[in-house]
Parts: sequence; C-alpha cells; structure tokens
Amino acid sequence: MDLKNFTDKIFIGSIDIMSTDEWQWPESWDVDRKLKFLTDTLNYAKENEFWEQAAIIRDVTAKEIEKEKGSVSGNPEE
Repeated sequence: MDLKNFTDKIFIGSIDIMSTDEWQWPESWDVDRKLKFLTDTLNYAKENEFWEQAAIIRDVTAKEIEKEKGSVSGNPEE
C-alpha cells in the first residue's frame, strides 16, 4: 500500500469514528483548536473528494458551535 492510500485510509477511519459516540476530544483542546482542526480536515476532505467525511465534519462543527453558544449564554449543553 502506498503512503497516499494509507494516509487516506487513516483519515477516513478517523473521521468516520467522529459520527459515533466512541470518541472524544483531547481534554487539552480548547474551542479554537477544535474549530481549526475541523476547518483543516474539512478542507482536506473536500480537496480529496471525501464527501461523506466532509458531511461528518460539518455535523461535528455545527455541534461544537452550538455547544460554544450555549456556554457563552450561560447554558452549557452536555
């Protein structure tokens, strides 16, 4: 397996797991770091035409933004 295929396989698997409850953010990551990661991975997914993973990333981004809005308004969502 060449490096590109291996990298793509790891990327796809890593993003796919984000659509489940089996993963969590590293505790040390703040909202800015999470959003940067999501932006960068969304760009990679689009560039490589990984449309299913792009949809997962958009969903996770929306959840993070909603979570942040809740915490800013004083009503953190769990």
